Amino acid sequence: MERYNADCLIIGGGVSGLAIGSRLAKRFENIFIVERNSSLGQETSSRNSEVIHAGIYYKKDSLKSRLCIEGKRMLYDYLQERKIQHMRCGKFIISTTDEETEKLENIFENANSCGVHDLKFDNSIKDSYPFIYSKESLFSPSTGIFDSHSFMNSLRNDFEQEKGTVLLGNECLSIESNGKGFEILIHDKKTKEKFILETKYLINCAGINATQIANSIYEEEKFKNKYIKGEYYTYQGKEKLNHLIYPTPTQYSIGLHVTIDLGKGIRFGPSAYEISEIDYSQSEDRKSEFHQSVQAFWPGLKEEDLSPGYAGIRPTLEGLDDFVVDVEDFNGAVIISVLGYASPGLTSSLALSKLVESRLVNYFN
Repeated sequence: MERYNADCLIIGGGVSGLAIGSRLAKRFENIFIVERNSSLGQETSSRNSEVIHAGIYYKKDSLKSRLCIEGKRMLYDYLQERKIQHMRCGKFIISTTDEETEKLENIFENANSCGVHDLKFDNSIKDSYPFIYSKESLFSPSTGIFDSHSFMNSLRNDFEQEKGTVLLGNECLSIESNGKGFEILIHDKKTKEKFILETKYLINCAGINATQIANSIYEEEKFKNKYIKGEYYTYQGKEKLNHLIYPTPTQYSIGLHVTIDLGKGIRFGPSAYEISEIDYSQSEDRKSEFHQSVQAFWPGLKEEDLSPGYAGIRPTLEGLDDFVVDVEDFNGAVIISVLGYASPGLTSSLALSKLVESRLVNYFN
């Protein structure tokens, strides 16, 4: 069996792996990204709302809060510099009951405590969008939308320009520590051949599979996944929006919201419910429940105006409501696992890459 050496190996070609790779490629001459699918960002990274989040919901000093706020600034700068299509459209967060209005107050206070000071109570939504029902609303001017696929392609270009190598359709079958580094058995699904990549520095950015990979290396169930599925529907009606509209957060998400794409098309989602197995199919059985949730703030919405879009699965962690960047040292060989990397992962990706680099350089010799 063929063996190859890598200075650094990144498992997973989603937005986290690409962002980390584009930064680390400046430090390593021989760096690889291994992705089991035939294209990059095919799972979690491409099944979302493409929203640039402001960083207003997350607990102060959590990784989600810190990386989202820093990542937002970095992302807007990057998109502007690379001329990638985006729009700082802003969003309204609305209440439909007195209890939800209290939640808006809590969101406002949390945002301020985290350093996001541009929110304001603004009820102009009632005049702008008379088909939306709300009691009160907060406006976040720094929320936006962007072309996430062009962003990921740009990160790949950055990586490859620094001589990084992307291996598509290559699946990691096993990882072993040999005392000097890691031996990763890889299956090339195109050629059906297997080979071993050896590396001292391993970055686990495998999304939904990252927990399984980490646990296999630690030989214990150190982390446990909790899969939250979300479904999206596109809107076929005549109304138009220039802003995003969010309800108050629910148990599993920041709310089943209304977003626009860069062509001003409207989509609803994601819903949020726990599942036990990976399944990206759209469930028609849940459409009525989805419709009723939206009707709480869009009373005139007709169920027949909702067309199935796509579904995504958030790789959250049991018992944790934050990102985890776990670092383990195996006699000088280092693995960094990025776990629970769901929303606001797109927004946070460039800040995440900076954090991973800072933790990894502590082990350089």
